[in-house]
Order: sequence, then C-alpha cells, then structure tokens
Amino acid sequence: MKLNTSRFGEIEISESDLLNLPEGLIGFPELNQFILLDHDTDSPFKWLQSINDPSMAFIVISPLSFRPDYMVEVTEEEVSALKLANPDEAVISVIVTIPMDPKKMSANLKAPLVFNLSNKLGKQVILKDPQYQTKHFIMEEMKRYSQRESQNDLKKAIQQQLASKVENEASSKG
Repeated sequence: MKLNTSRFGEIEISESDLLNLPEGLIGFPELNQFILLDHDTDSPFKWLQSINDPSMAFIVISPLSFRPDYMVEVTEEEVSALKLANPDEAVISVIVTIPMDPKKMSANLKAPLVFNLSNKLGKQVILKDPQYQTKHFIMEEMKRYSQRESQNDLKKAIQQQLASKVENEASSKG
C-alpha cells in the first residue's frame, strides 16, 4: 500500500503494520489508523503517521527513555478494549511537542498511547495520577533522572567503601 505523506513523501507500507486506534486521538477522533516510522536509526523518537490524513504525523517517544519511573495504570475496560492478554504485549508511547527552542520540547505524560503489538490495537488513555501533566519538559526530566542516578551511584560507592572498611577492620582484629 502506498501513502503520499506531506512529511515523508510517498512511502510504501504494509497493511500488517497498521495500528488501529478505534477512538482516535484526543482532539482528533477521525484519525484512527496510523503507522509508526523511525525518526532516525539512533533516535529514541518515532513518527506516528496518520493513514487517514497523510498531512498529520505526531512525534512520539517511550516515556521510559527520559522518565524510567513512569507508570501507566490502565483500567480493566482499557485492557479489554486493547485485548491485552499479557503485559509484555503492551508498548507505551507519549506525544512530544517541539517548539522553536528544542530544549523546551515536552511530552504529554497525562495521556499516553498504549499499543497492543500483537493485534495492532491502540488507545490513548488519560491517567488520573496528579503527578503527570500534559507538558513535561523532556530535557529537565532527563537531567533530573541523571542527577538521581549520579546521587544513587555516589551512595552505592560510599556504602561499598564503608562495607570494605568494616571488613578490613574485622579481618585485622581476627
């Protein structure tokens, strides 16, 4: 199947790669068929290209790439709608907004996209958790995570040194 897009020109896609979001996206209910395209081979970003409107494509990313503690709680109805039999079938992506200053790119953690890769069904869900907003600055989140990791690494190194010191003192006494 050929699709003539405004962003990528004419692309060849396989119908087996189509993602179906029966309810569409929030604000775009008429857009219910998509394909995921790589942004770049080394990039964590992907393009969610609309099949219904080839001029529409959204940048998406796995939230775990910049917020490893991100948790999505889906309802029983949402699991049923996606026909998820196994949590390993689910893939989470979030929509990214990139303004003129790319350092201020943000991700919508309040309304992630949940895909069942085995049957190609998807759904945008709205999380009730108040810690998630529609605008999380990706660079700030990455920096915050990096600082936490550095702090954890420092704590581990200190704990190892203290444990080693205790062992050395114990062995020198014995």
